[in-house]
Amino acid sequence: MLGKADLHVHTRYSGLTRVYFLRFPDSISHPSEIVKMAERRELDVLCVTDHNSIRGAVEARKSATSVEIVAGSEIATLDGDLLGIFLTEDIPKGLTAEETIDKIHEQGGLAIAPHPFSSQAFSLGLKIAELKLDGVELFNAAHRDGYTNDAAQIIAKNLDVAFVGGSDAHAANMVGNAYTQFDGKSAEDLRKAILSKKTNFAGEPTPLEDLVWMTVNVTAELWRVLGLSLLGRQVLDGTECSLVVSRMRTISKIVSLMGATAFLVPPAPALAGVLGDRIHRSRSKSNFARMTRDAKMAP
Repeated sequence: MLGKADLHVHTRYSGLTRVYFLRFPDSISHPSEIVKMAERRELDVLCVTDHNSIRGAVEARKSATSVEIVAGSEIATLDGDLLGIFLTEDIPKGLTAEETIDKIHEQGGLAIAPHPFSSQAFSLGLKIAELKLDGVELFNAAHRDGYTNDAAQIIAKNLDVAFVGGSDAHAANMVGNAYTQFDGKSAEDLRKAILSKKTNFAGEPTPLEDLVWMTVNVTAELWRVLGLSLLGRQVLDGTECSLVVSRMRTISKIVSLMGATAFLVPPAPALAGVLGDRIHRSRSKSNFARMTRDAKMAP
């Protein structure tokens, strides 16, 4: 019987994303919400992979019942993002991809290249052919453009790695949109399947309306934290968003609050979502053409 594992999921402990002068929470979903959705969608294994931290996975284990939680992290290397799963402690960001992979393997973890040809995220690109990877993410549900995943599937098909999928969920309702199939049901079965390169991927792209709704929610959370801070009531929830806001100057808080407010006024979220989707699709198409050309030229 084939098991289902989502190898790429984020929680509220994933830090911040910069959009122009604003910094938004990468996710506002509590680990328990992520776990609840994973169990509703009957996943067997869930890899919680917050940016540069395994804290979300540690918290997720406290509420998990039918799904097995694997501690992971999406680590920012000098060469592009890298997923480490089956980790026992944080791995520092800012190392080379080679150094990061060594540190992952020292913990007994597995190294996976997420969205390797993304035009949205800092990714490894053709460097995946040079690295001692255990797997490559060939289907990422959050990359809706149709080119990012195609490039991964075309260019990585001859690599000696496991082929995996992940939702790259930044909200609970995205969990399980893409997943990895493997023989068995347990996390150990998943590990063995990746090491033996006997995995596959499945799923569907995340709907645009879900991405728009996620953006509205993270912007609303930023607005809430900024507003409370300006009223002298700091939010102390252990997230990077609350910490950064607590250190901002008053004028910066006011400007950020105005920007967040402008974004939340309809139809701004929908328009931004449609426009952003088209821009990403155009960029990904150009990136796809360049990557496939470079791959053909490589010796």
